[in-house]
Amino acid sequence: MDLKSQDGTVSATRSKLAAPRVRVKPGEETRFTLHYPPNNSGGSGVTFTTLIVTPPNETHYHSMPVSINVPVSDSATSGIKVDPVGAGD
Repeated sequence: MDLKSQDGTVSATRSKLAAPRVRVKPGEETRFTLHYPPNNSGGSGVTFTTLIVTPPNETHYHSMPVSINVPVSDSATSGIKVDPVGAGD
């Protein structure tokens, strides 16, 4: 999972949750959870405007518009993690 802002693109770190076995039939869906720190800093932070999702074992991706604002830190991905597909509710 990548998050894109006007300043560039960062990749979310994978969480340490074990990936469940997931089989998705046509017309079905599955989920994942993206964790990111809220921007309570009082500053403008960094706003990601596009979410780029590459399914497991695939090379094609899907992008979608988002508005995710995180505080500025030494590491742009600090605190941004993604759980495995099928682990989200």
